[in-house]
Amino acid sequence: MEEKEKITIDPRNYRIHGDENKRLIHKSLVECGAGRSVLADRDNVLIAGNGVYEEAQKLGLKVRIVESDGTELIVIKRKDLSTEDEKRKLLALADNHTSDTSEFDWKLVIENFSPDVLNDWEFSVDEIELSTDIHNSDDEKDNNLYTKKIVSPVYTPTGNKPAISELYNLETYNCLMKQIQGCNLDKQTKDFLQLAASRHIVFDYGKIAEFYAHSNNIIQNLMENSALVIIDFNKAIELGYVCLKKELSDSYLEDYSNDEK
Repeated sequence: MEEKEKITIDPRNYRIHGDENKRLIHKSLVECGAGRSVLADRDNVLIAGNGVYEEAQKLGLKVRIVESDGTELIVIKRKDLSTEDEKRKLLALADNHTSDTSEFDWKLVIENFSPDVLNDWEFSVDEIELSTDIHNSDDEKDNNLYTKKIVSPVYTPTGNKPAISELYNLETYNCLMKQIQGCNLDKQTKDFLQLAASRHIVFDYGKIAEFYAHSNNIIQNLMENSALVIIDFNKAIELGYVCLKKELSDSYLEDYSNDEK
C-alpha cells in the first residue's frame, strides 16, 4: 500500500550522515533510482535507511509500505534494469559505496549497548572507546593539533594460547621467495628482494595479542620492542613505530616536555 501514515526518522539513529554521504545518496537516487527498501517498526519509526528516506523525501519520491512480521525476505525487483545495463552496474556500485561514507555515532552506540553485546556483534570495544575519546577531545580543544589522551589497551587472556603457526601467514611471502630464487640475479639484488619480501608476511594481531597475554615478561618485553603490541605511546614514538606529521610532532614534544618538568 502507498504511504498514508507519516514515516519518522529514528531519533536514535546510530549512523551519522554527513554532507558527503547525503550528496552521494541523493546522486544515486537521481541517476540510478531507488535501490534498497528502508525498514520501519510498527510505529512507523525508521530502523534502517534513515539517510535514504531523508533524501528520497527531498526528491518527492512516492513511498509504498509493505507490511511484514520479519519471517520473509522482501525482494525489490527493478523491472526497468537488466543484468548488463550500465545503470544497473552503477547502482550496484553506488549501493555498496554510500554506506562507506557514513559513520557510527559511537557515543550513542556505547550509551545504548553493553560491551558484551558489542563484542557479540564483532565490534571492537577498545577501538570504539579510543575513537570516542579522540572525538571528545576534538570538541573540547578545537585549537589543539592532537590529543594527549591515549588509551593503551590492557591485554588479558580471553581464550587458549594460540600456536606460533597461527600468528602469521607466509603464503604471499613464500610465493615471492620462490619467484626471486627462480630468477638469475646477482647476490646483492637477490638479498635485497628477499628482504623486501618479508614485508608481505601477514600478522594476525588479534591472535598475537592473545599470545602476548599468555606469555612471560621476557617474551612480552621483546614483543613490545618489536611493536607487535603497543603498551606505551611515548615509547612507540621514541622507537620510531609511531610517526607524527612535523607540526603535530613539534606540538606534542613541546607539551610532553612540560609534563616532564
